[in-house]
Amino acid sequence: MERPSFFIDFEASGIAPDSYPIEVAVVSSEASYSSLIRPARYWTYWSFDAQDMHGLSQDQLREQGDAPVGVARRMNQLFSGQILCSDSPQDTFWLDVLYEAAELTPTFQLKPLESFVGRQAASDIYRLLPTTRIHRALPDASALMLACRAFFEA
Repeated sequence: MERPSFFIDFEASGIAPDSYPIEVAVVSSEASYSSLIRPARYWTYWSFDAQDMHGLSQDQLREQGDAPVGVARRMNQLFSGQILCSDSPQDTFWLDVLYEAAELTPTFQLKPLESFVGRQAASDIYRLLPTTRIHRALPDASALMLACRAFFEA
């Protein structure tokens, strides 16, 4: 059973096929990276239900977010050659949308937790996650890291 070292989470503009990533965070025991993502020109879908969950507005993203190319370049610099662990297969979709907008290719891999530890262990780890999630990328990625640590140290 492989123990993941890096944990990733995305927040998005919604769950529709034309939604897009608005925030990303990656954490490890040594470091963390997070960024709001300024929407690309052609990213237009917006769910106010999603906004209510994560608490981020379109104005905040335009004012405080980094361009997709800047986020993708920074992630490539920081995580080149690494395998990032996600608690949702949807995160692969958000990664693809981000890197497509940036016209870059990730220099790292993203894999679901199940591919590291198997289905049963992943289920046990998911049960260790807080029942109320904050729905922000950094706290959610951190919660996954802490749940994995608790599982492996039990």
